[in-house]
Amino acid sequence: MRNIVLSLIAVMAIVCGCAGTVDVPLADISFTSTGKDKVEMPAYGDKVSVRFSSALEWTAECSAAWLELTPKEGQAGSARISISADANYDGETRTTLVNICSGGLEFPITVTQENYVPTFELVEDASEISFLGGNMYVALLADTDFECSCDADWVAYLNSTGSNKVTSKFFVEPNMGSSSRSAVIKFASATSTLEFTLTQGVEDYGADSWINASFAQRSLAMRFTATWCVYCPYMATAFDAAKEQMPDRLELVSLHGDDSTYEFSGTNTLGRRFKVSGFPTGIVDSRASIPNYQSYTTTALAAMEVAEETQKEYPSTVGIACSSQFNESDLCVSVGLYAKEADAYVMTVLLLEDNIVGNQTGGGAKYVHNDVARQALSSVSGDAADAAAGEMKVYTYSAKLNAGWDVNNLKVLVYVEKPFGSQGRVENSSLAEYGRYGDTYVDNCRVVKIGETAQLELD
Repeated sequence: MRNIVLSLIAVMAIVCGCAGTVDVPLADISFTSTGKDKVEMPAYGDKVSVRFSSALEWTAECSAAWLELTPKEGQAGSARISISADANYDGETRTTLVNICSGGLEFPITVTQENYVPTFELVEDASEISFLGGNMYVALLADTDFECSCDADWVAYLNSTGSNKVTSKFFVEPNMGSSSRSAVIKFASATSTLEFTLTQGVEDYGADSWINASFAQRSLAMRFTATWCVYCPYMATAFDAAKEQMPDRLELVSLHGDDSTYEFSGTNTLGRRFKVSGFPTGIVDSRASIPNYQSYTTTALAAMEVAEETQKEYPSTVGIACSSQFNESDLCVSVGLYAKEADAYVMTVLLLEDNIVGNQTGGGAKYVHNDVARQALSSVSGDAADAAAGEMKVYTYSAKLNAGWDVNNLKVLVYVEKPFGSQGRVENSSLAEYGRYGDTYVDNCRVVKIGETAQLELD
């Protein structure tokens, strides 16, 4: 805002200026400094407050449609009017006069406004997206209104949020066709149009290429733990050692219990299923409990034996592909399930975090916590994922993330359980303790970092 104060000594008149106080006697209407009878309005539009005093009644008038004066008349004494201007989209500078009239005299103020050139540009666009689809985010610099459109019905515009730095959100359907496809997305403001081409790839494997092949199979080692648990770091070391020995065949998740610094809301539910009575407790493939031996190498060996047993006796009938997209606190995960056999599969999707440095009883104040379960995107007990033999289906999950989590250390764990059915329960490890934890076991699992895509893996 700019304030212009004009004093009239006899019959007072009002003049608009850029700033300061200007005394304007009737006998001499020159200004105390040059340029005070001129107002420069911002190109993007604004409101200028003009203050003055008058010995007589006064009126204000202007013929320009792009300016508004409020009020347009007043009594003698101190007064104020507001001059409001719209943004100038005319393509060139525009000028008009505001006339302040009092006692038969008229004082013109020149109002000038430059052409408005709004900021409107793409900062980041998602030119490619996985065949799995899901949410897609496009960043713009925009200080003007705009509309969005797309020439493909498989891309849906959801919303735009933010000011100046704007994020537009879309949902892209999975591409279940046999060829890649593209769509043109446009952003149109009053003065310009931005556009880019989005390409969506095709699924790399047709059913004929995987129905008779072997899926890469990973086992899942769960660790029930807490930061107050003095013995828990021993099992963490053991599971890390098992992972080192089976880097492409074993995934880990740490489930923190009540009153732990990294308490997970689903720990109690899973703990009841697996009959956890104390920390630490390890569970591999939802089939066997792993004791915390005095020697961490023995604990690691027990976990590895169960994982190897699963992969030998229960070859995976489900393959997993996964992708994730993230923007600020908004996460979208798309999962593709490839089923060789028709069955009542159950899928669980968890968000994990690595490299959390914090206190751990038995581990010190700078202990590094990895594979920590933070949030369940599915039901913590799993969602039904029924599939027919030879069918690939896509499932999508969305979540809002805690601002305190480090997105650079976040990853998504997907694990699929399959009913034992007519299969016998194989329980040959002498180091593990087998239990009846329900009618399903972990058939396969997959981990993918935020913002990345993991395609189907075949042995």
